[in-house]
Amino acid sequence: MKILSVCASVPGEGVDWWRILNIAKILESNGHEVHFVHYCRKVSYEKLKNKEAYVKHSFIIIPSMSIPIKHLKILHNRDYDLVYGNTHLGAFFSLFGKFTKIPLIFDMHGGIVEESLLLNRSKVTLNIFLYKLIDFMDLHFSNKILCVSKKMIKYLHNQKGIPLEKMAYVTNGVDLEFFKPMENEKVKRLREELGLEDKLVFGYIGGFQKWQGVENFIKAAREIDDKEIAFLIIGGEKKLKGNNIFFIPKIPRTQLPDYYSVCDILVLPRPSHLATEIAAPTKFAEYTAMGKPILTTDVGDAADFVKEYKCGIIIRDNSPENLIRGVNEFKNKSTEELKNMGVNSRRLAETEFDWRKIGINLLKVVESLQEGAMMK
Repeated sequence: MKILSVCASVPGEGVDWWRILNIAKILESNGHEVHFVHYCRKVSYEKLKNKEAYVKHSFIIIPSMSIPIKHLKILHNRDYDLVYGNTHLGAFFSLFGKFTKIPLIFDMHGGIVEESLLLNRSKVTLNIFLYKLIDFMDLHFSNKILCVSKKMIKYLHNQKGIPLEKMAYVTNGVDLEFFKPMENEKVKRLREELGLEDKLVFGYIGGFQKWQGVENFIKAAREIDDKEIAFLIIGGEKKLKGNNIFFIPKIPRTQLPDYYSVCDILVLPRPSHLATEIAAPTKFAEYTAMGKPILTTDVGDAADFVKEYKCGIIIRDNSPENLIRGVNEFKNKSTEELKNMGVNSRRLAETEFDWRKIGINLLKVVESLQEGAMMK
């Protein structure tokens, strides 16, 4: 099949891109031809590095009244068999192509309405009405919806009336060869450079958006006065050190395994909210692939997986008090218990988050649409 992958961002912008790229690789490795079109802001396009590497990608600057015409022209000129809409906006821009009767897959990374309500503390804003419209159009006019979590499927079915047969579970995967347990001289030197030798290190690597819950994790870390415990928080703006907390700015993706390896326990401190319940954090798949015990709040599929695979500790919510309780509970674990949790984490990654296995569900969806198109 010839597939048009529609994005609402430029390559490399945000964690969404890694899912988009891996999905395209799976499709191409199974004989499909994938082309990209990016509907993006002018400032994002101007900041894009190595533009020559994306000569086969189409870039359309938004906002523009000519988007529907341009999109239809792209579909007509290339004679596509399938359109793949990445995220709510990618799918929304793809809706213009419904006039051509080309099947549309909506890859729903998260809830656009639910995340907006979390950011605005459930206040009704003008954006909410726009997001609700986009959400409704994407859910009802796409041919298939790919959901990143089992709880997303349940929520869309029970609360928004989406038929189960219209949805498929295709969660966020991980490269098991890139993210894997490692303990070498490089990691040892890094621990020494950071002053983390002989400490039980709790780590968080990722964004600082409200739905990540990092603020409460930092509050909890500041209240813990224990020389045997340290906290490594990566992804902020500045490099700082305060007592037992080490802050490091965002690092290149190539360095992630090194910093994950420095940590003994990895933390997922997300707050309890509908937006986080239906999401599937990319970092959780990476945490498990590194073979590390996990401290997580009782939120979403992640908590269910930690419980099922016995690879960490689940706390009720991300209040500083509960996070402190979770940290202390880990400190009381034996070396053998922590090791077993780490082994179970890796087993979870290999069972649930291997891109090769996830690709099976993805290809079933694509093939079903291909068969449907041939029957017509």
